[in-house]
Amino acid sequence: MSILGAPVRRAPGGVVAALPAALLAAAAVAASELSCWAASRRAGPPPPLAGRGAVVVLGLPGSNPVLRAMQRWRVEQGLAAQRAYGCDRVVFTGGPTVGERSEASELAAIALRAGLDPALVVLEERARTTRENVTRSAPLVDGYDFVVLASHVLHAERARTFWYGMGAAGLATGSPPRLLLADRYRPLDRAWLRTPATFAEVLYRAQARSGASRPPATEVAWSMFLYQPGPTVRRSLGRLARRARRR
Repeated sequence: MSILGAPVRRAPGGVVAALPAALLAAAAVAASELSCWAASRRAGPPPPLAGRGAVVVLGLPGSNPVLRAMQRWRVEQGLAAQRAYGCDRVVFTGGPTVGERSEASELAAIALRAGLDPALVVLEERARTTRENVTRSAPLVDGYDFVVLASHVLHAERARTFWYGMGAAGLATGSPPRLLLADRYRPLDRAWLRTPATFAEVLYRAQARSGASRPPATEVAWSMFLYQPGPTVRRSLGRLARRARRR
């Protein structure tokens, strides 16, 4: 095609076709960012701490590349908390929900490759839900003054609610530790991971409020579905994150 003899390139039809998906992705990111900001506000700033501390890294399956990236993110949070607070124990929790290998062992392998001292590692390899992550990990950090929960901020917030709701049950000391969240909100940080994680959590909480039955596979199934966005959505989220970093 030419205008006044000068060649003019047509805009590819894919650009127009991708516009609704890009707008949807932007709206999803905005909603996720607002939810995570609010959760961080509820958690408050990190308080001054004293005494012995531990980290609990909450599990999830590594059954696809995006979930494996989420595993690495959780481990990074856990290692950063361990260094920041001088924690002398890092618990990785999660059973074999997908495949034969436990989520805890997958997370621990990532941490060990990143340089974590093996002497600090404790595996909890039976939990199949977030609630079980809490109930099975609590005895492993009994007697600690504080525990840092490493996961997406909304997921860690739910785990903390379960933990405080459990009270002193199953604890020899009879005193639950102070619970902190490792994930602190930063605008558009890992948006391509944070956004599907937020919606997985929103869906789970909606089902919980409805009183519907929640088999152990529910969280895993939602995670596997929502952590596999299409290529157009992934590209849109990636562009937003790159623009934010350049500012």
